[in-house]
Amino acid sequence: MIKLYGFGPGVGQPDLSPFVMKVMILLRMAGLPFEKINGIAGARKAPRGKLPYIEDKGRTVSDSRFIKRYLAEAYGVDFTGGYDEKTLMLGLLAERTLEESSYFFAVERRWIRPDGWPVMQKAAFGAMPAPVRLLIAPLVRRSVLKSLQGQGTARMSNAENDLLAAENSHAIACLLGDKPYLLGDRASASDATVLAFAIAATAHAFPGPIRDAILAEPNLVAYRNRLAAQFLPECDVATL
Repeated sequence: MIKLYGFGPGVGQPDLSPFVMKVMILLRMAGLPFEKINGIAGARKAPRGKLPYIEDKGRTVSDSRFIKRYLAEAYGVDFTGGYDEKTLMLGLLAERTLEESSYFFAVERRWIRPDGWPVMQKAAFGAMPAPVRLLIAPLVRRSVLKSLQGQGTARMSNAENDLLAAENSHAIACLLGDKPYLLGDRASASDATVLAFAIAATAHAFPGPIRDAILAEPNLVAYRNRLAAQFLPECDVATL
């Protein structure tokens, strides 16, 4: 059975990481059973030092993008939904918008802002013994801040980050329109990314403009609720 390594549930979500949730959704789409192994300590064994990663048939595969490729090649899974290349490229652009842009706004919201860090600290490190938690948590937070400064998000104001995040959410909502899935009437791998990020960004634990921007898009909220029931039944959107 495939072993999926993630952070674990928290703040009402099946996992603290949208990328781990993305892989969970991909595995459900593929109809492949898996065992989820939780704990931030798993990152120490990860090939890239990050979660998620999977172990399967003696192989270790990290990064949700390459996990998707592995599942397609190893199990013959078709994640395209039968869409043509032009349509699939629209989905890819949506994925990149979330993974390479919105993700960093969400990380800054959770890890750096004064009202977000206590929540994230408890969710990510609360299970650790106090002496270890008091040592490790600040180190990880400083590492996150350094990464965000290099990437640029931490150099902008909260209002600027919130504005750009809202623009991204509106773009995804416009692409979705009135379709049942992002690209049409069939699910594709792009839905795994969009659903995971829609869930991650609407947690009650992190209120504010980023969450509000998604909740202001009725079609995106309905999409989140509908697909969560289909692919992440352990996620109760009413208690996010």
